[in-house]
Amino acid sequence: MGVPARFAGMRDWLDRTARRAMDRLHTARGRWTAVDVAWTAQERDHHAVGSVLAGAVAFRVFVYLLPLFLALLMLVGVVAGVDDDGPQRVGEELGMSAYVVDSVETAAEQSKRSLWILVPLTLWAVYTAGLGVAKVLRAVHAVAWDQPVERPASNLATVAATFALALAALAAVGLTQWVRAQSSGVGLGAVLAGAAPFVGLWWLASRLLPHDRAAPALALLPGALLVGTGVWLAHLFSVLYLAHRVEKASELYGSLGVAAAILAWLYLVGRLMVASAMLNATLWERRRDRDGNSPR
Repeated sequence: MGVPARFAGMRDWLDRTARRAMDRLHTARGRWTAVDVAWTAQERDHHAVGSVLAGAVAFRVFVYLLPLFLALLMLVGVVAGVDDDGPQRVGEELGMSAYVVDSVETAAEQSKRSLWILVPLTLWAVYTAGLGVAKVLRAVHAVAWDQPVERPASNLATVAATFALALAALAAVGLTQWVRAQSSGVGLGAVLAGAAPFVGLWWLASRLLPHDRAAPALALLPGALLVGTGVWLAHLFSVLYLAHRVEKASELYGSLGVAAAILAWLYLVGRLMVASAMLNATLWERRRDRDGNSPR
């Protein structure tokens, strides 16, 4: 049998396999509600070009983290002025990698020299980047829920809410790092306790973002569970594996390697955020149609 005949046979086998898989999927959709919900949410995500939206979220969050961490590092610089071993001790208690601790110490030392220049520039960068994060998240949820994109009543309030949620998320990361460093292992209770803060934070953020106002607060919980659990698992992955890869990447590729690793992690988080909006909108649409309620 010649090569063209082998390729033709392989193509026929792949076509038959794909058709059987689709037939089984359609059968499963009619039999199990969870499969139908997941497939419908995936179709909604596909039509909204969710991968592109996730990339936009990752980029905006990355740009926001730069001035946010600079502001925190300036605060660390003040602490280091009182205690030179402050950054090192805090990093060890939180289980930070050696590369991150060294970066904190270097930035803290540099922040002392140009504090008066960095403060206004950093505050302005935090403000503008926070608006960018809020804008892209509002657009994502408006697309998912088929809602109009409305301008916020107050840009300052929007930036303040974004800043508060970001600080709370960083505090949750630090807390879970500390708990993990103090515990001997990762059990089911530790996983649930670690995911809970992220679930609560994204549930609160989802309530502030565009959605069908007829939907109750519990209608936003499935997406919050998806984001909270996914972020916690990604956090464990980054702590147990990615942190070592980042250190190696920093040695081999410098800042570009670190930025690439961070962007990859942020894209995963952005994908979860987009998927949560699609999931919540899909579940609410099914419930609304089942109860016979008309959309607004």
